[in-house]
Amino acid sequence: MGHSRLGTLPDTRPWRKVVGTIADGADAAAVAQATSEAAADGLVAAQKDPGFSQVVFLLARVVLAARDEDFSASLGKLGVVVPGEPTVYDLTAGLSAALRAWHRRTETHRSDFAAMAALAATESLTACVRGRAASLFPAEDDDRTALRRLSTPGGFATLAHEFFSRFTRRYLLYHLDRELPLHAGGCGRFADHRDRRQFDADLDTHCRETATITKTYAGEWYSKEKFESGISFAAAKRFGTKCLKKIGAELAVRGGRDG
Repeated sequence: MGHSRLGTLPDTRPWRKVVGTIADGADAAAVAQATSEAAADGLVAAQKDPGFSQVVFLLARVVLAARDEDFSASLGKLGVVVPGEPTVYDLTAGLSAALRAWHRRTETHRSDFAAMAALAATESLTACVRGRAASLFPAEDDDRTALRRLSTPGGFATLAHEFFSRFTRRYLLYHLDRELPLHAGGCGRFADHRDRRQFDADLDTHCRETATITKTYAGEWYSKEKFESGISFAAAKRFGTKCLKKIGAELAVRGGRDG
């Protein structure tokens, strides 16, 4: 996935708890809690990862750029190269290329945190723009109009929630995907593919509910930073760090409550 791997989880007591939780048939919330405990160092490391912070920074700035008259020119100043009237697919391709170029230019190794965040960002933009969240986007919106709606505090809150939901799910599955196949078939936790699909759906729901804790904060942060400084890399780094801390704490609470 990247140059700097998170590494395999060792045969420690926390990881043995994850294995036991899966084998015992615990729900997705309990499995997510056990996994986040076993991989807690990873979430702390992500908070310090410059590649992760760059994704958060560009995600906030590209939707802010949608407010400008010359959208493509504003994106170009961020290193995101797109055609004159970009679709969301042009934007996500340009965003991905800009992130790769940033790593080359700064000679920063692309960690797995950064890779997962980049995928979560492009998926989130596509989901919010083309998915037309019912509470936010009228069906007749074109991509540019939908992107401009994401540049409001409420719109950015929706985008941030989508992003952190997807990042959290990717982070947990990064570790779980090494263990879950060992519990498929026979007398394992997942008797067939339907059981695994249901677990994945439950985990997705759990991550979305967990990431809800970032939504109000994201809208307030975006409104304040946009007004005061136009959103700097340093501000985006602090925002991403705070959201990851909130998610880590919420995973523990929800796992204990729901499991």
